[in-house]
Amino acid sequence: MLTSETLNPLLNSAFTREITWLEASTRYSLDEFIETFYNTRQRVREALEGMNDSQVAFAAPAHPMWSVSESITHLIYSQGFYLNKLLDISTSPVMPHIIEAARGFGEGAKTGIPADVLRQRLVFATEQITTAIEGTRHNHDAQKSQVHEFFGVCTYNTWIVLLLAHEVDHFKQVIAMRRLARSELV
Repeated sequence: MLTSETLNPLLNSAFTREITWLEASTRYSLDEFIETFYNTRQRVREALEGMNDSQVAFAAPAHPMWSVSESITHLIYSQGFYLNKLLDISTSPVMPHIIEAARGFGEGAKTGIPADVLRQRLVFATEQITTAIEGTRHNHDAQKSQVHEFFGVCTYNTWIVLLLAHEVDHFKQVIAMRRLARSELV
C-alpha cells in the first residue's frame, strides 16, 4: 500500500500534467495501487461513521466544496464509469457493465441523502467495485490500451490509478466537510 507521502505527489504530478496518467500508472505495482484504493475506500466509509443527516447535508457558504452527501453520491455514481472501463480492457467479462455510468464531471452528486442511506449505498458500491477489480486484476492484457479524450492513453493500470485518484480527491472533501459540519452544527 502506498502512503500519502508517496501517493499525493504522484497524483498531483498527473493532475497538473507534469506526467501523463499512463506514466503515473507505471510508477508502482498494480497491487500497490489496488490495495491503496481499498484502504482509501475503507477510510471514506469510516469517515461516514457517526455522522448524522444534518452533518452529511451541511454545505458551508464560505467553502466551495460539496457536502458529504454530494461527495459520496458522486463517488458511488461515478465508480460505474471506472468499473465499465476495467471491464472493457479486461480479457474476460466478470459482470455486466453499469448502464448508468457518469460521462461528465460532477454527475450523480445529490444533496440531502440521509446518512444511513449513504452508508448502505457505499457498502453496496464497495462490494460491486471490489468484485469487478478482483475479477479483472489477473484477467487483463497489460499491453492493451484505450485512448480517452481527457486522460490520454489508458491501460488497465491507468484506470485503477484514475479510480484511486478520484477516490482520494473526494475523500479529502469528505474529511474537510466532516470537520466543518461538526464544528458548525454543534
